[in-house]
Amino acid sequence: MNYFVPCACFILMCLLFTACKNNSDKPAEDQDQAAAEQQVTTGPARYLLSATEFIELAACKDLPCVQLFMKDHSTDFVHAKKGEFASQYRLVVTDTTGESLHIPMSTLYVTVDAGADWRMAHILHSQALSDQLLQEFAAEKFLLSDSLYSKKNAGYNYHYRSDQYPGLVLSQTKTFAPWRARGLYYTVTWPCYVFELYAAE
Repeated sequence: MNYFVPCACFILMCLLFTACKNNSDKPAEDQDQAAAEQQVTTGPARYLLSATEFIELAACKDLPCVQLFMKDHSTDFVHAKKGEFASQYRLVVTDTTGESLHIPMSTLYVTVDAGADWRMAHILHSQALSDQLLQEFAAEKFLLSDSLYSKKNAGYNYHYRSDQYPGLVLSQTKTFAPWRARGLYYTVTWPCYVFELYAAE
């Protein structure tokens, strides 16, 4: 009986120590989990601008307006250089020679130069992303109005209009000649899907 009391006390102390240790470790585990979740939520969430965001952005008349707009999207896009915003998500595309290239999923180019190919262009590097954005514009009631072959772009330009946005024309082009001599597009050997919004004439 004399041996039973010390043994019981020893077992009880071990149980209390274990319980305290588990409780003290739990906040550290919670902090680690919270830090991991925060890291996930603060990374890039999207590959491209949505149709409604692009419509809103098209209202900008100068580069500072665009820069301010894109500042709110800095988690998804990095301001690579003046007027050039690249998606932080990257993908592998295969060029015409079969070589694999690791590039941003999309880029936004803006210029105020009068002789530029586009004032503002959202360029995607995947047929699936192009189809997704076209579906979003279709939800905004943009319907195909005409198409024409462009020698400059070596491809067809498709024009869409919406009664909801009577002042805008959406142009969509699949091309190997997007924004020439700029950033990613000095030499293009893979298909690009170019979206442009401009004022209707």
